Formats: sequence, structure tokens, C-alpha cells
Amino acid sequence: MVSSKWSLASTLSAVALAAGGLGAPATAQEMDRREALTTPPAIYTDLVACKDIAEPTARLACYDEKVTALQTAQSSNQVVIADREQVREARRGLFGLSLPRIKLFDGDGDEGGEIEAVDGTIKSAGKTRGGKWVIRLEDGAIWQQTDPPRSTMRRPRAGDSIVIERAALGSFMAKVNDGRGFKVKRIVD
Repeated sequence: MVSSKWSLASTLSAVALAAGGLGAPATAQEMDRREALTTPPAIYTDLVACKDIAEPTARLACYDEKVTALQTAQSSNQVVIADREQVREARRGLFGLSLPRIKLFDGDGDEGGEIEAVDGTIKSAGKTRGGKWVIRLEDGAIWQQTDPPRSTMRRPRAGDSIVIERAALGSFMAKVNDGRGFKVKRIVD
């Protein structure tokens, strides 16, 4: 189950320390955007630069100054520092949403690869005017049925287990209690 402590805003803030490759940019503007998303923040690079100071007293003074600046930025939420488990949890919480193409969300590196499925528990379920199901999970994620309603489909209920998997062409399939799958899309409340 994914914790709801990670909002989209705080997850995007975690990008400040995530670096990685993007697809080939089409324009100079895209290249600038790519560089902005993959370059570590100056507060981090300034700290790392301290290691190149040869004189020990000056190097220690540099570290003290830069660590204090980093600590201040972190405590005021200007920089968010996330470990691998927090990144995995955030990516699970964002499963199904359209996100920028950056390493944190693409699954490159050591974060465990792209998420193919999430499982959870249904908190509530209801139908739209068109008869399609809208399912809210206990972690706060909301999914809406996209394929035509079927009278043979079992009604999702609070407490039921659900698995949502990636499907063809960027779509998602949901199965309630290992039942028949139906297409869904993630929606934002």
C-alpha cells in the first residue's frame, strides 16, 4: 500500500536531486528544459566542490558552510532529499498519471525499474451518469473505468482488493478480487 504523505508537489521537489537521461530533445528550448531537469542544484554542486580544496582547514570550512546551507535549504523545503525507498513509494503513488519525462519517473537507474502494476484496497466505488465505475483506493488514488459498462461486471465494494496493471498503448487494466479485467484511467480529484 502506498502512503499518502507524498503529494505531487513534494515528489516533483525531489527531482531537485535526481539526475538522468531524457529522450532526444527537439528544440533548443527542450534542450534547456532537459538540462534544468537533470542538473543537480547549485547548493549540491557547491558542496561537492569542497572536496577539491587541497588545504585541510579551508576544505573543512567549505564543508561546514555548504552543509549548513544544504541543511537550511532542506529544512525550508527548497531542496527535498529522498532515498531510494521514498522514490519507489512516490513513483507507486504517481502510477497512472502523465508525468514529465525525467529519470525519477522513467524507472532508469537503481529505483527498481518501471512500475508495471500496483495493488491496493478499494475505499469506495460509485458510478458516473454514464454507468462507468469510479474507484477510490485507500491510498487516495482515483481510477475511472474507460471501457463500456458491462452488466456482467461484479460491483466493486469497499474492502475489495484491486490490481491495476499497465496494458497496451499506455492504457491500464484493473481487476477486482482477481475478477474479469476492465480498462481504467487515473483521474485527479
